Amino acid sequence: MRRVLHGVDTVSEWTGKGLSIFILIVMGLLLFEITLRYVFNAPTIWVHETSQHLFGAYSVLAGAYVLFKRQHISVDVIYRHFSPRTRAILDLVTSIMFFLFVGTILVYGVQMALHSIELRETSISPWHPPVYPVKCLVPLGAFLILLQGLAHFIRALSMAVRGRELA
Repeated sequence: MRRVLHGVDTVSEWTGKGLSIFILIVMGLLLFEITLRYVFNAPTIWVHETSQHLFGAYSVLAGAYVLFKRQHISVDVIYRHFSPRTRAILDLVTSIMFFLFVGTILVYGVQMALHSIELRETSISPWHPPVYPVKCLVPLGAFLILLQGLAHFIRALSMAVRGRELA
């Protein structure tokens, strides 16, 4: 079980670290656009939308990494005063909402992605890039965060039942 959990953590960590390059690419593209627009008076029709697509991909795929690092927004003013076992029990209780939410995103994300592929959906901008590749990342991101959520759930269950962490 520890190997499986470690594998999930590794996938989340490498995904997050790999995605960090997207921010640099977006910054470079926007700097390129600003330079062309304001220095050479020659704006592009593709840079803004490309940067939006890259940032969208970054946003939907980074959730598992953020969950792995436990950096999602939380109100821990009271939570941090509980014992590790009580925190684990609270995590188990709140995981019901997590799994409902992520499961819904996964189910509807798959439907949305398949519909977008079927239509060969493109943007309404003058450039008309395909949007279905970005929409396909929604269920992938939901699946990755679901895996990391399951790993967190298993660890919390171990802490709640046994009173000790499962690495």
